[in-house]
Amino acid sequence: MTHILNIHNLKTVAMLKPSAEYNRRAAIIESVRAGRSATEIIRFFGYPRSTVYDVVAKYNQSEKSNEGFATPARKTHSKKRVVRTPEILQRTQELIFEDPGQSIRKLSSLVCVSEKTMRRIVEEDLRYKSYTIKVRQMLSEAARTKRVERCNLLLCSLRNNAAGRLRFFSDEKIFTVDAKINRRNDRWLAHDPEDVPIVSRTKFPANVHVLSVVSSEGDVMPPHFFNRGENVTKEVYLNVLINVVKPWMEIVSSGKPYVFQQDGAPAHTSHLVQNWLSDNVDMFWSKEFWPPNSPDLNPLDFYVWSVIERVTNKSRHPNLASLRAAIEAAFADMDRDSLKRACERFRPRLEAVIQAGGGYIE
Repeated sequence: MTHILNIHNLKTVAMLKPSAEYNRRAAIIESVRAGRSATEIIRFFGYPRSTVYDVVAKYNQSEKSNEGFATPARKTHSKKRVVRTPEILQRTQELIFEDPGQSIRKLSSLVCVSEKTMRRIVEEDLRYKSYTIKVRQMLSEAARTKRVERCNLLLCSLRNNAAGRLRFFSDEKIFTVDAKINRRNDRWLAHDPEDVPIVSRTKFPANVHVLSVVSSEGDVMPPHFFNRGENVTKEVYLNVLINVVKPWMEIVSSGKPYVFQQDGAPAHTSHLVQNWLSDNVDMFWSKEFWPPNSPDLNPLDFYVWSVIERVTNKSRHPNLASLRAAIEAAFADMDRDSLKRACERFRPRLEAVIQAGGGYIE
């Protein structure tokens, strides 16, 4: 008896399935005739994207060929989109020309349309996209010119005396115990705003000053922490080069020729440090080589620090010991292949800066 009932149920489902598909198709077609877009239909009915786009495409094709399309409802004229008139579009365009920083809400208020309609006007009719405003250090014409000149020097070095050498990149950064939050990208899913955690910040958070060195082969030197409150003078920096940086580079290079990079910080460009590097390091790019204001060229600036900070400052640390331990663990866990690929972008970035006339490339 159960077997007979199951067969009966399967027949019933088989009979209902074509009817459900037929009704779905009819609903999509009626929505298209009413002037609705495929995206609106998907959101309203919850139909699969592939189904909606397939039916819409077939309907549009049949309309062009005048062959008709199987549907239980008669054809109706499309509704006119009265709100999105040429006058409204022109007014919106004028407001954007006056101030591109205005929000959708402000524009909709000035033009007297809904926010949903204004979003469609901006994105679909006027073809605008919303971008995050970029904040960078100002580059003078002199700095741009010097960036081009020194990028050319570095390219020339890479083609000649630095060709085939292992490259060591260095940089310093200050980490604080406070959590690092990106107001644009960091979100929290909750039913009630009261459930969203509050990230507290201190006025003068405790911090650590870190020096890191990485190689173009993906090697990472354990981070060196300067003493708390220590001013990194040329003597302090030279001491770190002698006792920490050079011994590590010698171990990693294992006799292979290498070149050492550092930025233009005063302690780095002092005669004391430059002379010592010239006498004791296999090869280094002197202060006449590294371009000014160039965080877009150093792999530590454009890759390493963001990777470390994303891990170490996801939440607030109770003390400096916790922060230091997190930094050390993040460096130890860094993906070697990803770091190597980041270092390989050094030369293309030099070329991009030259092509940009010394301007920033990201």
